[in-house]
Amino acid sequence: MNVMLIDKVREDMHEAKKAKETLRANLLSTLYAEMFTQSKSGKPYSDEDSIKIIKKFIKNSEETLALNIPEDAKTKYTEEKRILESYLPAQLTKEEIEAKVNRLVSEGKIMKDIMAYFKENHSGMYDGKTVSDIVRSKLSNT
Repeated sequence: MNVMLIDKVREDMHEAKKAKETLRANLLSTLYAEMFTQSKSGKPYSDEDSIKIIKKFIKNSEETLALNIPEDAKTKYTEEKRILESYLPAQLTKEEIEAKVNRLVSEGKIMKDIMAYFKENHSGMYDGKTVSDIVRSKLSNT
């Protein structure tokens, strides 16, 4: 059976606590608590839900890093972001997204179809805003 992402995070959290890796243990503990709470909401829970939570955590780290914060805090948030990103599936590059969008646009697909294609075939592997921006620019040039 496939190990769910939430179980992997829980396992890694316990390992980090045993190894006394405080930063990693605290981050994964908070992440796991958020995932666990959502998994008990009564709705079916999937890795896609876990990925959304991880991306939300990454976004928070990026927003904090954009602030004028001390160097030691920058180091901490950069490390947190690196840890979180290690749980995401490999992300499509901007060039890969552009190539797929170009092909879909040439097939006559519109925004709704293209976004559905990415959701169905590349779930968790792309940034929706990036895809949307690329599609808009391609469709406005046709």
